[in-house]
Amino acid sequence: MKKAYCLATVTCDNFALGTEVLIYSFLKYNPWFEGDIVIFIDHLSSANKARLSAHYPVKFIKRSEQIENATDRLRTHLPTLRADLHLRLLSLEILRLRGYEKLVFLDSDGMCCNNIKEVFDSPYDFLAARDGFAYEHRANELLKKTPFDALTIPQSYGQNNLIHTFNSGFMAISSTYLTDEHYQGVVSLIDDLSLWKDFGSKGFTDQMLLNIYFQNKVTLVDGRYNFMPFIEQYIHQLDKLTLLDAKFIHFAGVIKPWFNYDDSEILELAPHYLKYLHLWRDVWTECTLGSDDQFAAWKITQQYDWTEHSGAKQPLTMQALSCEYEAPLSPVKVVNQI
Repeated sequence: MKKAYCLATVTCDNFALGTEVLIYSFLKYNPWFEGDIVIFIDHLSSANKARLSAHYPVKFIKRSEQIENATDRLRTHLPTLRADLHLRLLSLEILRLRGYEKLVFLDSDGMCCNNIKEVFDSPYDFLAARDGFAYEHRANELLKKTPFDALTIPQSYGQNNLIHTFNSGFMAISSTYLTDEHYQGVVSLIDDLSLWKDFGSKGFTDQMLLNIYFQNKVTLVDGRYNFMPFIEQYIHQLDKLTLLDAKFIHFAGVIKPWFNYDDSEILELAPHYLKYLHLWRDVWTECTLGSDDQFAAWKITQQYDWTEHSGAKQPLTMQALSCEYEAPLSPVKVVNQI
């Protein structure tokens, strides 16, 4: 018997291209899926709705008046909160969906790169992966065994009792929590000004509220289900995972893969991001431009020029990889990343 499953995300016109790649990559690696795909929106152009519906019969749902009114009240008291606050709180709307045995939420700035059926089939009521705070708490246990100083970690979301916190870019929630009680419980926190005056003003929104409300109710999984380039080394060193293990790559942070960055700037600013950006663009090409003869001709010409003029050349700088740690042992100040 077919189970009632749902994939949910949120989007706007600025994120629509990312959402298209998310849906395409999810369907590519999860051909078994026959459930609903729900996208929560505030406003979305008809052209973008058509693009997103081209791959699957998507359901678009507008945000509720309850969250809209609560967001307006919050802005009245704290007008300096981030401009996209109303969009960031859209993920809370998943708790008002009904009739699903399991709902998996994935942020629109992410892409699937493997089958995640086990997440839908999991017996746990709420699955999520660690956020930066939780990884830093784990990191300090490791740092105790080294000459390095412990990381300075602020109170997670302004709460002194939150340690095992999660990133809201990946969540798998069962019908146990898809109820009016839990929806109203989370939404009511929007009106708690004490939460927003500290950590809310730093940019934490839905993630802050969800961590506070669902404290001690979430089963944490490793970083393969929410592989964030932003905290790549935390996942590498603490989960013992690399990009090859990732099932969902999440571009949390300011660098989004649908922008046409200059590779040299990325190499200078965030060199580890380049492989993730190229991987996303490969899926984007497959998703949107596979039948474009002009684009194909351009890429073929690029390939020909490279193979004829550069491809046969050996790089001038070569050095064998070594497992030895050669960096200085002096502690490096680590800025909190989340």
